Amino acid sequence: MTDLLTHVLTAYVLATVVSWRLGWLHRRHVPLAMLGAAIPDAAKVYLLLGGVRTTVAGVEVGWLALQTIGAGLAFALVGGLLVPPGERRATLAALVGGLCTHVGMDYFVIRAGGLSPPYLYPVTWAQLPAGNLYLSADVWPSVVAVVVAASVVLVDRRRVRG
Repeated sequence: MTDLLTHVLTAYVLATVVSWRLGWLHRRHVPLAMLGAAIPDAAKVYLLLGGVRTTVAGVEVGWLALQTIGAGLAFALVGGLLVPPGERRATLAALVGGLCTHVGMDYFVIRAGGLSPPYLYPVTWAQLPAGNLYLSADVWPSVVAVVVAASVVLVDRRRVRG
């Protein structure tokens, strides 16, 4: 759970700071970036279903495919279509920004083989070298994310008031 918390808080921080600079990205879009950061963790549904592979309508599928940039973009595009046309650009940017934050952070997870999974599929099957900075079960990235997010909350409140 610390991994998901870190991803969501990192997306909050980045989306909030970007919303200060970009006029078309408003504070109301920040939760969408946080949702986008959680999209790849939809693959964790396999923990509830008992296996990383299952059969859907006679076709065997793997849940871990949801952790790729291709699956995340598909979710983000559907999310972009669910909002009014005037909100689509900002919604899609927020969802994709959160998704990219998640995938980017996952490249820094320590991997036993030294290579990260093929997150960039369908662009490439390449397994890039892992950053080997932290374990996904480590607590310290979440502590850092909580401290930074709390700081951003305070600065954001001052910006709104002042």
